[in-house]
Amino acid sequence: MSLLSPTSLAPLLDGLLLGLAAAAPIGPVNVEIARRTLRDGRAAGFALGCGAVTVDVAYAIVTSLALTPVLRYPRVTTALSIAAALLLTYLGVACLRAALRPRTADADGSQREGNNPPLTRHYVTGLLLTALNPMTLAFWFVAVPGAVATPAAASTTVPPRPTLALVSVGVFAGAFAWVCFFTTLIARLRHFGRERWIAWIDLAGGLTLLTFAGRAIWRLTDSTL
Repeated sequence: MSLLSPTSLAPLLDGLLLGLAAAAPIGPVNVEIARRTLRDGRAAGFALGCGAVTVDVAYAIVTSLALTPVLRYPRVTTALSIAAALLLTYLGVACLRAALRPRTADADGSQREGNNPPLTRHYVTGLLLTALNPMTLAFWFVAVPGAVATPAAASTTVPPRPTLALVSVGVFAGAFAWVCFFTTLIARLRHFGRERWIAWIDLAGGLTLLTFAGRAIWRLTDSTL
């Protein structure tokens, strides 16, 4: 069978759609990408987005290898919920504090480059925020378990390893394409009332992140009652 046949490329398309579905919904990750792109430049938002893409690809591989039962252990889900609530609360409070802080931009409307955090810090934040994001966990380990590459294990036409590779490449391409598009779109807003956009995104982002933190805490308390 040709490597370019529709059947052999189906896992690549599945991965592409899964990558887009995981990356595109508005949630804590996209809120932080927008904030950091506006405040620190497109490179900062792009670095955070790359951290998110890394986790999405890793979760796709874990799902493909049918390792999802690890989340059935109550202690694992409890620990993840606590960590997610703490991280989201920290970022939410930081957003609101930034929204209330007086602006210290230069005369041309741009921040001093020396004050920007290193790109590695944005990348690590993207890793943690995505790995602990309840929406991401629910997507990969509840909504799509067994739908990525587990059917391929029984397939006689496409070997499991090439299938897993195609799925992973597809997830990377889909999520990475969204990060490139979204950061480019938000970067355009820097040219149209940047300070106004920053104020609004800080306020809305803070409230959004705290809302997700509250949901994580509610789910934790609801599961323990």
